[in-house]
Amino acid sequence: MSEDKTSKAEIISKSVEKISDSKGLVAIGDGIGIGLFMFAMALMMAGIMFGSKWDGHLNPQTKCFEIKEINGKSYQLNTCTGETKELKLDK
Repeated sequence: MSEDKTSKAEIISKSVEKISDSKGLVAIGDGIGIGLFMFAMALMMAGIMFGSKWDGHLNPQTKCFEIKEINGKSYQLNTCTGETKELKLDK
């Protein structure tokens, strides 16, 4: 019985030795590395494409302009940015 166990252990150790010496693991590692690199490049390209069109708001801003009259003068108020601009009305 001990010879049987020894022979199985030897067979397993030789199999592990063959696997560790094979170049298949190197190819798998290279493939994973190239795949991760390509994924990072795709994320970077998507970031450049979508980031250039992003206005800094997560939700679309609508109805940002209001007309306010203060002390008899009309002002255009941008409620999204807080900018004000005096409107000169021709009468």
